[in-house]
Amino acid sequence: MLAISTGRTFAVGILALVISSAALASGSLRCGSRIIDEEDLAAELLAACGEPSFRDQFTIEIPNGARIADTEVWTYDFGPQKLLRLVTLRNGQISNIDSDGYGFTPNATPRCEPRRVVEGLSKYRLVAQCGEPLTKRSEQTLKPLYSRPEIYRNNGDPYAYHNQYVTPVYREEWVYNFGSRSPMRRITLEDGRVTHVENIDRGFDR
Repeated sequence: MLAISTGRTFAVGILALVISSAALASGSLRCGSRIIDEEDLAAELLAACGEPSFRDQFTIEIPNGARIADTEVWTYDFGPQKLLRLVTLRNGQISNIDSDGYGFTPNATPRCEPRRVVEGLSKYRLVAQCGEPLTKRSEQTLKPLYSRPEIYRNNGDPYAYHNQYVTPVYREEWVYNFGSRSPMRRITLEDGRVTHVENIDRGFDR
């Protein structure tokens, strides 16, 4: 019984260590001997890690004319042996550090497989895999935090943004053409991440 108990204790300890390490990894970025954390400045990030592989920038305004902080998502691609690191900055300061699967081999020929275009992909990974879309459009919008609109309405105001019942997002719609053998794909991205994928009309050969 003692051996089993000790084994379980050891396993729990290892699990806690793994969870703790994962949490640290997702909230920080190591470049050489330097560690970049949330709330560090963009200048500190550049000094430690250099220019990112991809920069995505957008600004959002809400109906009363107020301007949300300028937002950028910088993607660092350290190659196929390391995770892509996505660093979100607001007004020049890091607000979030995330990851998105392993990076890409430099100068490799991209191979786009429609089945791999799924929700959760970063914009960088989508472009690296499939290139630029056939068409694209964008809009600034407010996204409800609840599934039932009547919950977040305030005195008939469908936005109620001053009470934080909605959140502003930068939404893009990209359409990819995979040729006459496949349907085209309409892809919705919000703040640089794929949130919805749907098939539309059949594609065409060019």
